[in-house]
Amino acid sequence: MRIALFSPFTNGPLRGNMITVQRIAHHLPAVDCESTTIGLDTTSLDQAQQLINRFQPELLHAFHAYHSGPAARLLALRNRRPYLITMTGSDLYDPNFYNHPDTLLALQDAAAITCFDPLAAEQLTRRHPELRARVQVIPQGVTPLAASEPFPRQSGSFIILLPAAIRPVKGVLEAFTALAPLADQNPQLQLWVAGGDLDADYAAQVRQQAAALPWVQLMGEVPHQLMGDLFAACDLVLNYSRFEGGMANTLLEAMASARPVIARDVAGNRSLIQQGETGWLFQDQQQLRQLLQHLLAHPELLKEPGAAAKMLVTTRFSPQHEAASLAALYAKVMQAIEHLRV
Repeated sequence: MRIALFSPFTNGPLRGNMITVQRIAHHLPAVDCESTTIGLDTTSLDQAQQLINRFQPELLHAFHAYHSGPAARLLALRNRRPYLITMTGSDLYDPNFYNHPDTLLALQDAAAITCFDPLAAEQLTRRHPELRARVQVIPQGVTPLAASEPFPRQSGSFIILLPAAIRPVKGVLEAFTALAPLADQNPQLQLWVAGGDLDADYAAQVRQQAAALPWVQLMGEVPHQLMGDLFAACDLVLNYSRFEGGMANTLLEAMASARPVIARDVAGNRSLIQQGETGWLFQDQQQLRQLLQHLLAHPELLKEPGAAAKMLVTTRFSPQHEAASLAALYAKVMQAIEHLRV
């Protein structure tokens, strides 16, 4: 079966959607699905149509209802092909996206809609109960990252890594505010922020504040192939996102690397982290500081959750299972289309 994958972004700073589409495209051939990726940030609709003419996909698969759904819908109708939508983050939680007429129309006409976890699916079907029969949960996979040479670090330091492209939803400035009192009391604490700029104004604020915080290091865009080395160098991985549409790729990759994680208590993180067992969740700045103060005083507590997290993601979040589940859904959609044609 031939599938056209519609990715909202293929260039620029690394985003979760980019990693997701690349991972799925890599594993689909093993389940007898040939794919091509159409990057909507670099491809016009006319160019996308030319790619479809050459590749002749049987089905179109859009990642992100707002950013990719409308283009997939238009081209699906034009070429008489069914299309699917995978919900990611902002299309579930940002009202500018989930309330947009183009998003609603794309969801209305999709043959199927996938979510990464049951909480995301519940969020979607609560808002749109008419979609329930077409919504399916397919957990995202994770590919463990190799580590060869960890990033250099100061002896005796305690490194918290915040891997995120710089934009407001990732809560970088909130992390600065939350950690500042703790850093004043614990000179060994350092915060490394790894990610490229996605919002210029916000990134400027981040740089301005970081310049006055000697315990903060802005690492900029780190190539994905080096993230395994970065995980190996840190003590703890932090997620301060205001929302996640599923399991954050960076958290999954950190956990696959046996790195302990601490994350804001939002639906996507809550579906992944069992408190004290595979990581820690926090609801506010005070709780984050209390948790971190305890871990700074007892770093031996980091080991078991890191190992448990690795066991969890390697057994439950297989990219091979993700691809097989998608292939089964593709086949189901095509069978339904054939039945309607008969």
